[in-house]
Amino acid sequence: MNESGNRLFLAFPADELAPALGRLQDWLALPGRRIPAHQLHMTLRFFGQTEPSRQAALVRWLGRHALPAFSLRLDRLGCFPRAGVVWTGPGRVPEALARLADELGRYCAGLKLGPPHRAFRPHVTLFRHCAACPLPKTEPLVYRPRSLGLYRSIQTEQGPHYELLRSWPLRE
Repeated sequence: MNESGNRLFLAFPADELAPALGRLQDWLALPGRRIPAHQLHMTLRFFGQTEPSRQAALVRWLGRHALPAFSLRLDRLGCFPRAGVVWTGPGRVPEALARLADELGRYCAGLKLGPPHRAFRPHVTLFRHCAACPLPKTEPLVYRPRSLGLYRSIQTEQGPHYELLRSWPLRE
């Protein structure tokens, strides 16, 4: 596969939370492109173009690593105005998730995957091409992901499409 088709990221799928997130999207009724239910996720780390050898090393590391289960409260709405993204996320990051992000960061540095694009700020994107700030307060949603997935981002005329390549269960 050519490199332009290997834009990778790690994320926690939000399948079980999709109905509640869909109701939140309906309630907000914002302009812009609504993220479809089957594409909702919380990114742990975006890698961008990734060589197959580094992808294989990452897959091996994740297969040997105990991935902790966690729960978080999506109790904030926010936007990244420059990116045109409206999101929901936690006011407080659980320790298990913060530790996993740190461990992954150290491993990625060793693989020379480069630093993350931005500081880790867990969120689920609800809308793109929308810069609606400020946003109203919302009722919190409890999010308990069951797995971590390695995804490929494929650019299409309708926007990015995310293909799940592999997943690993989170353990209590």
